[in-house]
Amino acid sequence: MVDDVVDASSGLTEGVVLVERIVTNDGATQTNVSAKFMRLSVASDAEMAERIVGSRLDLPRLGTCMRLPSGGAGEKATSLASLSPIELVDVGDVTMRVKAATPISGPTPSVPLALRAFPDVGDLVSGVFYTSPDAASDLPAGDAYVVDWSGSSSIDRSSIEADAPATPEDVRVGGVALTEGITLEDGVSAPVRWRSGDPAKGDLIFIDVSGPSGAAVRCSFKDAGEALVPGALLRAAQLGGHGATAIAFHRVRRRGFAPGLAGLDAGEIRFDLSVVGRAVLAPHTP
Repeated sequence: MVDDVVDASSGLTEGVVLVERIVTNDGATQTNVSAKFMRLSVASDAEMAERIVGSRLDLPRLGTCMRLPSGGAGEKATSLASLSPIELVDVGDVTMRVKAATPISGPTPSVPLALRAFPDVGDLVSGVFYTSPDAASDLPAGDAYVVDWSGSSSIDRSSIEADAPATPEDVRVGGVALTEGITLEDGVSAPVRWRSGDPAKGDLIFIDVSGPSGAAVRCSFKDAGEALVPGALLRAAQLGGHGATAIAFHRVRRRGFAPGLAGLDAGEIRFDLSVVGRAVLAPHTP
């Protein structure tokens, strides 16, 4: 969560820019960039507000795992009851572009974000957010990016810069490449290996395993090149039965921004680069 850094007598305005890049199990690449600038009272539950507007990333502590919430109707109603109204504010035109280290011929790769009205959530959330218009328009991993917004009556014009991490490579589960299809045994721990990133960058890894019923577990690790998904979570009782399962391997980099930016109290740009593979959860064979 973005830190609350405002005086208790005022409201909080925070921005979250999210860059998601997914390599699917058939090798296709999908990219989505979104930006939300959220204003809420300090009395609100900021973590819950981020969940409602879709900007929060829930992770267990490094080296541990969690079951992902189902997000049922009762849980949503309880969440809404704890919140004050949330306003998603207009910041003008928003564009994400590659910051070229050296002069290049032709236009610099960029994605202008489209302005959209946020769907009604129990008359609680109002306003607009920004998203890339086409998931097929790819942005290269591992480059430096600049996000510009032209400004509005709420937030002044500004820019932020951040380096994206590399796409996860050579991901193997139990010695088998993720792209080749994995067999998981019920109750048996699964060793995962990958090409580690730069430890100085502080990137983290999280792995989602989703079962036939849609039930899912998530584990988080340092980007050290190896980890173990515990067998206690790889059970039919946890994942909704034996059968088709999906494994998503994510590398995440988070960078804060906002101190000194007029109109913003806190902010985060988050890169989430993932590769997805198919698996089967099978009964354990002693």
